[in-house]
Amino acid sequence: AAAASPLFDIDLSTVTRPPLWEPTIDEYFPAQRGGERDEQGLASPMVLRSPSWDEFSYHARRGYPILVEDWGAGMAYEGWTGREFAESFPFGYMKAEYISSMPGFKAKMHDIKVIDGERRFNMGSFKPDGKTMWHNFTRPADERYMDDPMKPVSGPYVWHVKDETTPAEKKQVQAKFEAPPFLQDDLNRDKMNRSFEVWFSPGTGSGAGAHNDGYCESVVSLQLRGDKRWRMMLEPDMTFLHSYDEFDGGVYPT
Repeated sequence: AAAASPLFDIDLSTVTRPPLWEPTIDEYFPAQRGGERDEQGLASPMVLRSPSWDEFSYHARRGYPILVEDWGAGMAYEGWTGREFAESFPFGYMKAEYISSMPGFKAKMHDIKVIDGERRFNMGSFKPDGKTMWHNFTRPADERYMDDPMKPVSGPYVWHVKDETTPAEKKQVQAKFEAPPFLQDDLNRDKMNRSFEVWFSPGTGSGAGAHNDGYCESVVSLQLRGDKRWRMMLEPDMTFLHSYDEFDGGVYPT
C-alpha cells in the first residue's frame, strides 16, 4: 500500500480511529478510571504541567478535558485585573450577563452599543449602579439559578475581542497575547491570537449557566487571575426527538 501522506503535523499512518470517533465515559472522565474527585464529587480533568508539544497533543487528540496548571505563566496578561483592562482598552464594549436581573438597572444611563441584537457596555466607563465601576461591583445572576449553590450567584462580563472590535483595536489587544511554549507552531499560535474573548467575573460565584457553545473546534480557557470551577456533564444517549434549549441554562428544566 502507498505510504500515508502527512496532514499538517499529523502522521496519518499513526491514525488508528475513525474520524468521528468519540471517547467513552471511562475515557472522558478520569475519575471513572481511578482519578480524583473534589469535595463536590466532581471528576478532575487530566492535569499537566509545563508539557511538551508531544505530551500535550497526545492527550488533546483523545478528546477529553485537559488542565495545564501553568498555561499562562509569564504571559504579559497574567494577573491583570478588570481595572487594568478597562483603563488600557477603554474603547471595548462588553456584554453584561444577566444585567436585566439587577434591581433598579436603567439602561439609558449608560454608553451602550447593540451588537447582534444584544446590548454591549463600554468597559472604560460602565457603572452598573451609576456610581461604582463594573470591576468593583457585584450584581446578581439570573434568578433561575438560585435553587443550587453550585450555579452562578453573580453576573460576569464577556468582551468578544475576536469579532466585536475594529482591526486597529483588535491589534492593540493582540499585542500582549501570547501562546504557551508548547503551542508555538504558526497554525495554533495565530489561530489563538485572532480568535479570543475575555471574561471578567467580579465577586464570588460569578459565572454563566450551563450551555453548549457551537465552536465545533477545540477551545482553551486561560485563567489570568483568580480561580474558576468548571461543572461538566455527559448527556445520555438521545435522538433528535429529545432536543432541548442548548443556550444559557436551557438544560436545567429539561
